[in-house]
Amino acid sequence: MLTAAGCEGRRRRLLSALDPAPEWIALAHPAHLVYFANFYPTPFSFRSQNASALLLLGADGSSTLFADNLQDTFLQAAHVDDRVTVDWYRGRESAPERNSVLESAALEWFRGRTATPGGVDHAVSMALLSAVAGAVVPDVRNISPVVHQLRRRKDPDEVALMRRSIAAGEAGFEAAIGGITPGMTELQAYGLIQSAAIESAGQPVVVYGDFASGPRTEEKGGPPTARVIESGDLFLLDYSVVVHGYRGDFTNTFVVGDREATPAQRDLEAICLEAMHAGEALLASGAEARGIDAAVRGVFTAHGEEPFPHHSGHGLGLGHPDPPYLTSGSTDYLEDGDIVTLEPGAYRSGIGGMRFERNYVITAAGFELLTHHRLGLHPARQG
Repeated sequence: MLTAAGCEGRRRRLLSALDPAPEWIALAHPAHLVYFANFYPTPFSFRSQNASALLLLGADGSSTLFADNLQDTFLQAAHVDDRVTVDWYRGRESAPERNSVLESAALEWFRGRTATPGGVDHAVSMALLSAVAGAVVPDVRNISPVVHQLRRRKDPDEVALMRRSIAAGEAGFEAAIGGITPGMTELQAYGLIQSAAIESAGQPVVVYGDFASGPRTEEKGGPPTARVIESGDLFLLDYSVVVHGYRGDFTNTFVVGDREATPAQRDLEAICLEAMHAGEALLASGAEARGIDAAVRGVFTAHGEEPFPHHSGHGLGLGHPDPPYLTSGSTDYLEDGDIVTLEPGAYRSGIGGMRFERNYVITAAGFELLTHHRLGLHPARQG
């Protein structure tokens, strides 16, 4: 969970970043509710399905969170000044449209607030904005782009959640290299990884990403299928584990079974890992994102190989991908507190596809490596 101090600090930074300062802010996007209030309804409960909540912030720093009664457990865990539980469905009668009850309750918060301007994120409903127009004289702007940039700088409580996500992911990875064998399907491999990640996290977690084997690796991956994994197949494993909304993202590709990687596969592996190290050498606050991308791709060009068709890396946190974007056309620069990836890959018909990825916290001096999984086509031999 995020901390009360962390949520309060992020709300203060939001108000400070807006000029002119708004008299009120309404937030409804699920990521924003986590980021500013620690409101995270588990997706593994019927109580959270098709539900929303609304966080209202005042210019004085006050915070009020509205959610319906089926989400009261999550509401009580939120870090806000005031919590408003709105009755929606009690299992004894019919219920109205779910989100409309929040809008009606929140409207009372606006009555008497005639000062403007205000701010909203893009998830606030038009119905609420229309209703507010009758209660205040709204001068409303979309503040989602501001929040988008604020989320780059990770606070200690956010990094702690990222570490939990990565630990669960690494547990799944260890299960994969020790347990994926010829004759299993990709879906069975996914189940093995998911089970280990859940055990590590100590709670149900969302596990998503690429779980592709054999010829499917040449297409850069994809969700698991019923394909049967064969001895000597490459298995491309690139996935995230979502813990309280936050997720790491790391990758390795390895040979299944006792067969050796082919010489051509070994050559591509060496180029990918060299490219990763070239990018790592430039990771530091203030570094130009497209310069890092150029360094990673330049290794492939130097070896006479066509560079990969996707980004060299990206930011992480509550979204995937988040800024900064490590691409040839990026205008981003790395900042203190960014959590980023590097993920060079190679995809060759008849040889196979592979990708390797690590996660880093950016600092003024360089970076801290967050992921410590074993890289390479034969990771089982490393420990």
